[in-house]
Amino acid sequence: MKAGMMSRSLQVICRDERGRKVAVPAAQAAGVKVVGGEPVWAPLRHPSERSIVTYWWSATTGTLVGCRSLDRLSVAMLLDFHPNIVGFSAWTARLEWRERGRVRHLVPDFFVRTAAGETVVVACPPAKGPSARWQSQQAMLREACSKAGWQLGSPRLPRPVAMANLRWVSRYRHPRYADAKMKRTLLNAFKAPTGLLEGIENAGLSPLQALPRLYHLLWRRELRMDWSISLGPATVVRRGAGSVTSMRPFRVGEPS
Repeated sequence: MKAGMMSRSLQVICRDERGRKVAVPAAQAAGVKVVGGEPVWAPLRHPSERSIVTYWWSATTGTLVGCRSLDRLSVAMLLDFHPNIVGFSAWTARLEWRERGRVRHLVPDFFVRTAAGETVVVACPPAKGPSARWQSQQAMLREACSKAGWQLGSPRLPRPVAMANLRWVSRYRHPRYADAKMKRTLLNAFKAPTGLLEGIENAGLSPLQALPRLYHLLWRRELRMDWSISLGPATVVRRGAGSVTSMRPFRVGEPS
């Protein structure tokens, strides 16, 4: 089938304000609510598949975000940590088109809203590497993004040490770990670069009470560290948000 014929049949399936499924031509999908909407699809796990369907609790939105594999769960964590992302959802829209007499479907992994108001679509490659089918689906996704005015995401996981650090810190992302009084004390303790445990002790704080609050501030980027070095008692911590210019909303890189 020619590309032009495919383009005319490309639609975005989503839910309207009443929760009903509707089909919108891709060229008219710029105003469709794909971030924060209700899901139009849910994965059905086959016994032969090794993937694990789970959910990520997002500190950005305060909601659960579906992940059809552990790799997607890692990407959700990175999106949640990203300072320029104000919202993201999973499975809230699917693409539909006709090809060779059959209806084809594609459900991107995440729909993201940036602080600049852009919509970013994230589709993670298969764990075994990009296949011919996935490449074909990406072509349709690029076409949909071009028509709808969306950005196409290209997730890239950090190196193992940085990922391990972020996974640990992410355990303390919930607002229940926030403490205004201790926050002021910790920010003052790490005004200059200081070892993690040394800064806590110099401030006269109990490590048992201070560490969860310190990790929460690292998650919120109000404290900084070198993510490429394993987190431990001697980790150098400093006050102040890190540079975010290298973390484009549609290319998730290492924490900076």
